[in-house]
Amino acid sequence: MDDNTRLIQLPDKGRVLIFTDVHGNIEDYNKYLDKWDSNDSDCHIVIAGDFIHSIYKQDYSIEILEDIIEKFKKYDNFHPLLGNHEWSHIANANLFKGTINQKKDFEEMIVERKSSLEPYLSNYITFFKSIPLFVQTENGLFISHAGPSKKIETYEDYEYVVEDDDYYNELIFSVVWSRPEKDYSEYDVSNFLDIVKSNVMVVGHTIVDGYRIFGKQMILGSSFGSKKKLYLDIDLEKPINNMDDLVGKLKPLDG
Repeated sequence: MDDNTRLIQLPDKGRVLIFTDVHGNIEDYNKYLDKWDSNDSDCHIVIAGDFIHSIYKQDYSIEILEDIIEKFKKYDNFHPLLGNHEWSHIANANLFKGTINQKKDFEEMIVERKSSLEPYLSNYITFFKSIPLFVQTENGLFISHAGPSKKIETYEDYEYVVEDDDYYNELIFSVVWSRPEKDYSEYDVSNFLDIVKSNVMVVGHTIVDGYRIFGKQMILGSSFGSKKKLYLDIDLEKPINNMDDLVGKLKPLDG
């Protein structure tokens, strides 16, 4: 990945596993990792954001985060993406689930587990700033946590989303926060894919049971809020031309 971009481009060989939104659920996280061959450089894994912040008592966000940091440094085929929950710490923005301020709770958990907030929070934020926002494959797939963004008008725009360390700009906000129907239409998805030269896209962020199809976009439910937990297992050598091709790559977590 170029230091000036937030885009990972995968080649037309091997395979990629995709899951999203584990939100501190270490049992689900470990089950997904068990399906990945870390020693095979052609076997990629993409975690499409929101690996921290649980609303449940058993919150393993720190354990998951520190494992992700370790693997991100060690493996070139391990690709965590920035989600809105990670973004909240970069932007120092409160993030609520109901009445729970998850940003505040996470920082209190750091103090509880580590005996102090710093330097741990700063190190986590530095890591969040280092991870990509997008993955694009040669066989027609585009992956991000949320979006697309209607602010992206040319192919080059999405490669340089973060400028001058500005994580509050409208473009990056849309690719970690926007939701179907409320923020974008099926036409916007199709137009975005035309711009970035991909056929279909995968996002998480919005709670679905298993998956939901929104035009040329699949919203994937891998853990949080999903009774039917699914991931994608994609052969990078075979073209993904349409949604039928993508749906055929879905697999159950416990299958």
